[in-house]
Formats: sequence, C-alpha cells, structure tokens
Amino acid sequence: MAKYLVTGASGFLARILTRQLADAGHELVLVDLLDIADLPEGAKFLKVDLADRASVQLVSKLGTFDAIFHLASQIDFGVRSQQELMTNNVESTKSVAKIARQSGCTNVVFTSSNSIYLGYPGSRPITESDAPLPTDAYGRSKVACELVLREYEDDFNSLVFRCPNILDSGRVGMLSIFFDFVLESRKCWLIGDGNVRYQCVFAPDVVDAMMRSLSLGRSDTFNIGSDDVPSIREMYQAVIDHAGTHARVARLPRYPTVPVLRALNRVHLSPMGPYQFRMMTADFMFDCAHVKDSLGWRPTTNNSEMLIKAFDHYVANRDSLSELSDSANSSAVAQGILGIVRRLS
Repeated sequence: MAKYLVTGASGFLARILTRQLADAGHELVLVDLLDIADLPEGAKFLKVDLADRASVQLVSKLGTFDAIFHLASQIDFGVRSQQELMTNNVESTKSVAKIARQSGCTNVVFTSSNSIYLGYPGSRPITESDAPLPTDAYGRSKVACELVLREYEDDFNSLVFRCPNILDSGRVGMLSIFFDFVLESRKCWLIGDGNVRYQCVFAPDVVDAMMRSLSLGRSDTFNIGSDDVPSIREMYQAVIDHAGTHARVARLPRYPTVPVLRALNRVHLSPMGPYQFRMMTADFMFDCAHVKDSLGWRPTTNNSEMLIKAFDHYVANRDSLSELSDSANSSAVAQGILGIVRRLS
C-alpha cells in the first residue's frame, strides 16, 4: 500500500478521493484549515495553513509520500479579498513543492482550472498548448501555481489537471442558487438564449485520471472534461424535468444584465463573478485528446447527469446546509440580491 498526502482534504473533490484511497487501504495524511467531520479510519489529520512557511517542516516530518494530491485552493466566492486568494494559493503551492522535495516524493498531482482561459476569445476546443488568458485572481493564481510546480520538475513529476466545473453528488456552492429556483417553482433565468455549451467534468472521472497519472513516470499537463456537452438551457430543463416542479426556463438579455451583475459583484451584493458570466454567455470546451491518449482515460458522465446527481444531494441535505459552514463548494452560498430575484421570479 502507498502513503499519500492530500491537501484541501475537507473539500468536495478531496472527500471523494480520500474515500477511494481509504477503501483501497492506503495510508493517508490529510491537511486542511477546516476540521474534517468524517475522517477516514486510520488517516492522520493536520489542521495547518500551508501558506505559512512553518507548515513545510511540520508536514515533512511525517516521512516520505508516494504522491501528494494538492487540491487545496481558495476560490473567488469563498473570500473577501482577491489578493488574499492569490497569495494563499501561490504560497500553499510553494509549500507543497518544498514538502515534496524534502520528503522525496515522486509525484505531485495538482488540480488547476479552466479559469486560466477565462479570457480566451475563440470557440474551438482549447488544447494544452494554448497560452493561458486568465482574467481574475483565481485564474491568475492557478497559472502561477503551475509555474511554481514546473520549477521543481527536477525533483518530482508534476501532474497538472486543468479542470472545468467538477460536479457530482455533494457539489453545492453556486449551484444552490439554481437548485432553490427549481425547488420553489421559480423562473430559472438564462443570460441570452441559453444555447451556450459549457463543459464540466464528473468528480469520479477526475479521480480516475489522477490515479492513472501516477504510473506515467513523467511530468505532464492535461485538459480534462466531459463528452457530449448539452447547452445550458438543456441542462436547466433536465433538472426541472427530473424535479417535477413547475419551474420554467426564462431569458434575460445579455445587456444590461451582465454589466449590472458585475457591478453588484464588485460591491459584494451578488456572488456571481467573471467565471459565472463566462459560463452563462460563451461556449467553453477543452480538447481532451491528450489525457485520453496518454492515460487511456474516458469520461463516463455528461453535464446533465452530473447536475442531477448534485441536485438530488441538495434536496436530501438542504435543511442541514448552511452558508460557509464547510468548504466553499460543499456548502450553500450567500445569495445576496439574487435571493430577492428568486422571491420575485
């Protein structure tokens, strides 16, 4: 059995990964700033801030790791300060790289993001060779983290997975807003005609790809995402049909809706930021040929199926979820002015 370090262990994807690793009998060291209520049996938990340089020595004392899964990350709607987000994500990655070097770790697996291409103007699928064009602090932090890991490639294999929205049962975050509209039979608003196709990826499929990469024996970067991507309108309608409520899809014009929402986000009255605007108004697709060819990987679930799984979890746990009581993607978000829109829809 192997020994693995998982950062950001309280997060949505990390929970799925650690359950799988624990079930397989691997030795786990889990690191996070938040407590973990459902700690796997036998796992060691360290409540530390990886952005603090003292964390390097603390974690390195725990011996050699066969791989480090670096999933810790602050996201845009989970913080007040974008500079804090940038600093935290980059400094945490520097600490992970130092821990890997000091402990003799062979592989560091890092979850990057399609946010690094938020400013990409084209419509064709994006390949790994396309230059990043981030437009927000989160995307810029992911680009910087990739560069940090690249500097250490003589010490360990750097395995970077650029992920779009990762969905499965347990993913809540911004989705809680849409789910509330559906459950309350409200109008579910689209920006524009809703024919945008925005690729997501199924969480267990990401875990599968990460585990396959450990035997690659070299550093590499992979764009990863689902096949058979439906439009946003089709995704909305699939959840509404599944829920059986009287919710219906409605449209708002792109102008002035986006400028107004941008202004509200800047003054913290709406959780919708640049990522959400891009998702609602422009196609986004990764070319996944490289991950398929290199790892023999294939996606198993499309966007609508993933979203329904997330919706069912939300329905079953809605009353027990509270704002910011958990990792940002596993708890409901403060809806701000969108809560008023919901009640008027």
